[in-house]
Amino acid sequence: KEGDEATWRCPICTCGAQDLQRIIFHVSKDAMDIDGLGRSIIERFWEKGWIRNIGDIYNLDYAEIAQLEGFGTRSAENLKKAIEKAKENPLHRLLHSLSIHHLGKRASKILAERITDIYDLETMSEEDLTAIKDIGPVLAKQIIGYFRDPEKIQLIKRLESLGVNVRQTDIDRPHQVRANAPLAGMTILFTGTLQHMGRKEAQKLAEENGAKNISAVSGNLDILVVGENAGSKLTKAQALGTVKILSEEEFLKWIEN
Repeated sequence: KEGDEATWRCPICTCGAQDLQRIIFHVSKDAMDIDGLGRSIIERFWEKGWIRNIGDIYNLDYAEIAQLEGFGTRSAENLKKAIEKAKENPLHRLLHSLSIHHLGKRASKILAERITDIYDLETMSEEDLTAIKDIGPVLAKQIIGYFRDPEKIQLIKRLESLGVNVRQTDIDRPHQVRANAPLAGMTILFTGTLQHMGRKEAQKLAEENGAKNISAVSGNLDILVVGENAGSKLTKAQALGTVKILSEEEFLKWIEN
């Protein structure tokens, strides 16, 4: 346990249990999002000795997997396609998937906006990192510790050699927001089921028009866009009385106008 942290952590970074958990997190929906490669399959591959670190995911023997009980040629081929697709992920997903302590999704996106490739982080100082909005000294030290570790750099180079993207993509680059963008400076949250677009598409549209997406209703929220079957977030926003509540159609009209 470090300082005032609430969580106890194993101090041995290379113990088997932690290695397995890192692999499970790496493939998860929030990280590299490899469809069909969940905890139970990772554990089976681990037990067989096929996977010992995240690099091994991208060097699997699919012919051998096809012989595994419950798989077959089609399942092995589908897994291969999912892993090949994950190799093309934007840089922020790879950063988040590395299990760097304190480096969450938001901070990973912020970092990916500021670097051309992952190796830029090898030479960035604590001063360089803390100059970036929302990167504090605690996180900066964790990033520096990771990217000064020769074994970690060797792992990243292996990932790159196996075809995993380590460079900034168009998705990583910050959106260019017009000075007169209709939602400039506002915070926004979507709740319920939208009819005209998916949640991620709506969030991207909001960002392109100047808004900042947040995840919870609070006094910092400016706009709540409500789809069908909106639940407690709508109730809470109504109770606050300071949040502008829009339907999906009203949101789209506001942007168009």
